[in-house]
Amino acid sequence: MLIKEVPRIQPNTKNLANYVLKKATRISGNISVNIGNIKESAKEVELDFNSRLTSKQKSNEMHYIVSFEESHDEITDEKLLLIGNELIKGHFGDNRNFLLAVHRDTKNPHLHLVMENRDFDNKAFFKKDNYRGLENLAQRLEKQYSLKNEQIAESRNDPNPTRLNYASKQYESRTGQESDEKKYKNDLKILLSSAKTPEALFKAMIEDGFTIRANKSKTDPTRLTGYYINKSSTSIKPSSIGFQISKLAQKFHVDEDGIEKLILQFEGSPPPDSAGEIKAVPGPYRPKINRRESLYTKFQTTDGVNYTSKNEKYRSSFSVRRDGVSFTNPNEISIKAGIQALLENGSKGPFEVTGPEDFKRKAWLVSAIMGLEVANYKPSQSDLKALYERVKSNQEKYPKTKIKLLETHLDALKKEGLDFDRIFNEPVSLSDLFPEKMEAPKPTRPVNQRAKSLASPNPEPTNKTTLDKAMKDSEIEQYLKSHIKKKWMP
Repeated sequence: MLIKEVPRIQPNTKNLANYVLKKATRISGNISVNIGNIKESAKEVELDFNSRLTSKQKSNEMHYIVSFEESHDEITDEKLLLIGNELIKGHFGDNRNFLLAVHRDTKNPHLHLVMENRDFDNKAFFKKDNYRGLENLAQRLEKQYSLKNEQIAESRNDPNPTRLNYASKQYESRTGQESDEKKYKNDLKILLSSAKTPEALFKAMIEDGFTIRANKSKTDPTRLTGYYINKSSTSIKPSSIGFQISKLAQKFHVDEDGIEKLILQFEGSPPPDSAGEIKAVPGPYRPKINRRESLYTKFQTTDGVNYTSKNEKYRSSFSVRRDGVSFTNPNEISIKAGIQALLENGSKGPFEVTGPEDFKRKAWLVSAIMGLEVANYKPSQSDLKALYERVKSNQEKYPKTKIKLLETHLDALKKEGLDFDRIFNEPVSLSDLFPEKMEAPKPTRPVNQRAKSLASPNPEPTNKTTLDKAMKDSEIEQYLKSHIKKKWMP
């Protein structure tokens, strides 16, 4: 049998309990359930769970799925519930609210385990080596109840199983797709199995787009403390796939010094798609940066020039000069931080970017979201759509984006054949997208200043800027629609 924890992306105990009970053929546990009124029972489960929920917790539930290799006619509901109760009692303890449900809506039967994170003593569940403990208990139960385990046994016998970090596990569970980390790790395993010598292995890794980076001792740069493998923005820990120096030395029957020399020999600069540069002419422009919003807080530096991500997972860094900033393994976070550095140096664009197309695209997208311009990059239709969708779905994240940002690319959008009717019929309006008011023509109808002052106890100052006199949100949207129709529509 296979046990899988289901991460709660947006916890909702009521919906979870409703789903589990609705499809159940049999249920068990210590929670009182009225099958005649599942919705009410699900609501009571949530209220009971949340009664012990603390302010620091988003959810007080745990959800596991136990899948079986037996067909439906080979195992009864009673046996499935018996196994589920053994799992909870043996690993999680039955001193907590728990619900078991048998589902038979797939090719093979499976169990849903829904448990409260806190027990009746208000103690949160924690067990060191949680997955290993569950796996050991599962193997004992397989023998005790004579369960099939041909499929899972193959992965158990793998001396170098593919272990993923939490983000990749969450991605695969949420989307049902293979993560980049798993794909790259499986590719590396294939290279290892086919390589006859360590030299052949490292050459194949380089040819396949992997980068080898050595970790050197701070006190003795000639001494190697380890290494890691990169591809795109994914960093792979060698020990997670049996690529550590000791394992390679054992496989190829060489000493560890020989492997270390090869690592240093094949260590190279980042591949072309992992570097780039943004150039700009410095000037007197020095915006006041809100240090709370500044991405500098996500990077560290010892010299004020070279910045490295504090998050080791990204391995992203950038170096700041007065006329530009260069990147290693750039992601959108580091690109934005680098652009903030240029702004502080007095540059406000337009910027020029050099490097591979992927980097140019990222730099253009980040700059556009920040309301800045990249002079030497022509966005494609997909780029423009990505910009529109990004701002639309994250409008609260980019409150300073001006409506003129979209206007800047309207000609290009039209040439690329983007359907304006579809865009302007989207549920989110332009005025919702860009909350800051745009510069607009003055109203033709004169305003009765005297009547206005009588109606308002705090009259507005008369020396307002054009931006302050902008139209209301609804007028902004109407203005843009009419502006586009006049310009392009027949």
